[in-house]
Amino acid sequence: MITSIKSNNKIYETIGIGEVNILKDIGIREIKMKIYLPNDINLPFVQNKYAPNCIIEKPIFYLNKFREFKINKKPLRLMITRVLSNQQEIFKTNILVSLEEYLVFERAGEEGDFFVELVFKEYRENKIKKFTLKEDKKYIITNNRSHKELAKIYTVKKGDTLWDIAKRELNDENLYKHLMKINNITEPRKLKIGTILKLS
Repeated sequence: MITSIKSNNKIYETIGIGEVNILKDIGIREIKMKIYLPNDINLPFVQNKYAPNCIIEKPIFYLNKFREFKINKKPLRLMITRVLSNQQEIFKTNILVSLEEYLVFERAGEEGDFFVELVFKEYRENKIKKFTLKEDKKYIITNNRSHKELAKIYTVKKGDTLWDIAKRELNDENLYKHLMKINNITEPRKLKIGTILKLS
């Protein structure tokens, strides 16, 4: 089993500094595992000592379950128990996940046995907030973020930079290069106060 935790950090290109890395919240966990589903469930290693009330089934039962999980489009609870050889339990995994992908392998000479690779992703519940749109307002509130209505032109003020203008007026600081292009700006550090910029 492999657990990977990716980063949501963002890299931005800034004028005069170059690339900067903005640290974001931790990414969701991705869990990959390989399992073996033997057709002969009486083999000595097919045991349920950690779950004595669990009934071991033939491979087709589990393959149908994996397909059912994908069709239902609902989160699953992934529970993993870790027990050392001396029967000491170290820690458990108990999280909501989505089954992203599963690959089923069959090998010649091992008919009836199946090998399955599973890919899970941690599931975080998305709490949706309702919002009301009012036409006479300049702001739309959704999920606690304000999005200013985009103007078609902008007049440069004292202290303005293209990066600031793109962030404030276009809601994306990375669009400063777009502003340079559509306004034929070659020296972004020499913005003159009063200059009228096209925004789109």
